[in-house]
Amino acid sequence: MSRFISLSLFSLSYLTRPPTPLSYCAAHHSVCVCFIGPTCCWHDLDNREYDCWPLDGPNDSNMIECGGLEMAWVVRPPEAVKSGEVFSVTYSVTAQDFFYQWAVENHIFTHSSIVNAEAARRFCEHHDCPSNWKDADGENCCIHHANIHSCPLGYMTSESICGPWIPDDGKIFTHTISTSGKMTQTNWTAKVVLLHAGLTSLIAHIRVGRMQVALEAKSTVLPAVVCGDGVCEEAELCSTCPADCGECPMTPATKLAIGLPLSLLCLCFILTAVWLRYQKQKLLWDESWLIDFSTIKQDQEARMTMGSIMSVPVGNSDSNTSCITALSSCTGQPGNRKILFTCTGIYDGRTVAIKRIHTKTFSLSKTIRQEVKQVRELDHPNLCKFIGGCVEAPNVAIVTEYCPKGSLNDVLLNDEIPLNWGFRFSFATDIARGMSYLHQHRICHGRLKSLNCVLDDRWVCKITDYGLRMYRRDDGAEPLSTYQQRLLEVYMPPEFHNSSMEPTLAGDVFSYSIILLEIATRSDPVPAEESNLECAWCPPLPELISSKADNTCPCPADYVELIRRCRSHNPAHRPTFEQIRKFVHRINPVKVSPVDMMMNLMEKYSKHLEVLVAERTQDLMHEKQKTDRLLYSMLPKQVADDLRQGKPLQAQSYVSATVFFSDIVGFTQLSSTSTPYQVVDFLNKLYTTFDDIIDNYDVYKVETIGDAYMVVSGVPQENGILHASEIASMALDLVGVCRTFRIPHKPNMQLQIRAGIHSGPVVAGVVGTKMPRYCLFGDTVNTASRMESTSLALKIQCSSSAFYLLEEIGGYVLECRGMLQVKGKGDMVTYWLAGKKVSLVARDVSPDTKTTKHVTMETEKEMEKERELYSSMPGFLNDDLLLDPA
Repeated sequence: MSRFISLSLFSLSYLTRPPTPLSYCAAHHSVCVCFIGPTCCWHDLDNREYDCWPLDGPNDSNMIECGGLEMAWVVRPPEAVKSGEVFSVTYSVTAQDFFYQWAVENHIFTHSSIVNAEAARRFCEHHDCPSNWKDADGENCCIHHANIHSCPLGYMTSESICGPWIPDDGKIFTHTISTSGKMTQTNWTAKVVLLHAGLTSLIAHIRVGRMQVALEAKSTVLPAVVCGDGVCEEAELCSTCPADCGECPMTPATKLAIGLPLSLLCLCFILTAVWLRYQKQKLLWDESWLIDFSTIKQDQEARMTMGSIMSVPVGNSDSNTSCITALSSCTGQPGNRKILFTCTGIYDGRTVAIKRIHTKTFSLSKTIRQEVKQVRELDHPNLCKFIGGCVEAPNVAIVTEYCPKGSLNDVLLNDEIPLNWGFRFSFATDIARGMSYLHQHRICHGRLKSLNCVLDDRWVCKITDYGLRMYRRDDGAEPLSTYQQRLLEVYMPPEFHNSSMEPTLAGDVFSYSIILLEIATRSDPVPAEESNLECAWCPPLPELISSKADNTCPCPADYVELIRRCRSHNPAHRPTFEQIRKFVHRINPVKVSPVDMMMNLMEKYSKHLEVLVAERTQDLMHEKQKTDRLLYSMLPKQVADDLRQGKPLQAQSYVSATVFFSDIVGFTQLSSTSTPYQVVDFLNKLYTTFDDIIDNYDVYKVETIGDAYMVVSGVPQENGILHASEIASMALDLVGVCRTFRIPHKPNMQLQIRAGIHSGPVVAGVVGTKMPRYCLFGDTVNTASRMESTSLALKIQCSSSAFYLLEEIGGYVLECRGMLQVKGKGDMVTYWLAGKKVSLVARDVSPDTKTTKHVTMETEKEMEKERELYSSMPGFLNDDLLLDPA
């Protein structure tokens, strides 16, 4: 079988060579030599620019097959080089597994101990060569001769090609000292200097046993121009070499005409460079991408309904049919899969995907900033957009665009989703486009697999989890399961199995070949636990060779050839993603968008009742969400839920809360000079602004009547004594925004409000059944209203109880107003709330502190304990004050 594959490869490599009628096979040192007529060029198909000859008597026409021994340029000679300039070349020498069997059968090795392929492998991969290359020969070294030759084609006397048979007589030049080594060395590097001008043929020449291999490339040697030799040559000018050609005559006007534009051009260039550098540094240090983790709303119900689709564990096909082109068949069920859901949240009004980084410490270094800058500049329809990141441990996370259809792995393993080959080619093309864009920006994915390819609501496949390697470096996630470990090994290129190399572009191409296999088979790439891992690289392709009209690949030969090239063990032979994209587009017979294909599928399955029911159910859920949002905007959530379920609504008392009242100064006069439409528009704009501000605080808006605005904190959600700080900070923001607010129909008039706050016990409940309202009752409400009515323009007046709570919390500037006669209350000492001392962090206080202890009103005994606790706080008003008529 190996000889058949070798002959196939050999015949494929000679597709571009013109056929000759001469065919002769002669035994020479027991090596079968197939003579082919002379040719004028070397092979140039798939980097096959090499040929093999017998060691004795090589010439232009007695090339032999290489039997699996391959040579390829890793660093090619430059296309043009100056005479005398030193450059380096690197070429690889690799041997396929079947080469050693072929070499033994054709008596390539002369060593008497080599009797089988295993002995040949040990000799080539483990036997040390002599330290001096002159002592190396076929008996003691595998590659016993390796160097670089060159043939200036202008010096050659015949039309023969530059090969290893040309003697060292001046027509061929040896540029490197011969070396020797093992087959495992793979890459061979040499420094070359070319002196003869004109087109030169460069040959990398090695000898293995009784055969030799030559790899050829061409370079154009340019003559070196020497300034200072006293000869004004054609390439020399008076401006570049005045020593040979003399000074250029130039008038002052010419100097001015040349110097002024050049000066302006240089100045513009410098300014442009400075501006670009500034913009680059500005983007590097821009922190607009940083996200506070607390601003991401995480709802457990939303996470379960909007997460990734559940991966369905299905087994590999039980077909025993052999895969074409060495793709073997494997059977069995995969290991236990860990069903994962994408962690989602609501940020800035849209659903986002959250990738948590499990680390205890995190440092925002310059390297991480450069990585973030790099991914922020990426913009492609087949890449998941980077939205931002959280950098405060332990909530370190990467926030990206969310695709609701789940991963490609989810869709392929879900048998309930019908996928024709139009969709499959669309997925393969989308991945190739995205990876081509990444590789153009010199970004290696390194983790490419079907789980990292997600589908948006338009069935466009997008690549996620790319870049940000340093950002994820300290991710201390839980240990990998057996399934995850085997999945990692499946996608790992063969060149990485025995080393810890950095991700490469060719490695991404190999991972893409596994995705192509998953797309073809719609099966899990991980084999059963007892199966050989080699099966994972070669799952069966039943759909490529089946006869079903909907599931048959329209071009199985081309598709399998693409997989074979992407899975090549030699990374240099793998195509680029740009080549893959063009190849997939060429073999795809259905060149329409996924949206058009989806429309066709919807028309085809429009009579399916399950699809219709699912759509109606989804619409019903959306309408229910709209109704819930409207209801929750009118009543507190727990109260609205009880009201919707028909539960009896009972008033509830709260031991301590803070009430805020505000009123517009001069509203009556303003209304008398304005039309009703202007008044309504003005109040709507003002209180819409207020509503946006109070969303940032733990407060509840009770009602708006006319120009009065009432807000409470601590009701219906109790928060200890933090209600005072929430109301105080909110009041400062509301008064502050009034300083810049402009009345729409009177922009030159300064808007002035007066505000008042008071803390104490309240009773809250729902009043009425038609257009029900959530109202507050108690003396605290009346006192807060008095604080507002006796306040001044753009001032916030607070009572003694609120003052003591704010003093205990700290961080606020309070000024004593003095004794004030309050209607219905008598003399009261009031205070002005002037501002904050420092940035208030009371909202982040640990919930374990005494100030954030929530009061539970379940039993009368617990109520009495809480009242005793709060009665000791400064400014607390007990129930007796509610009964005091004063």
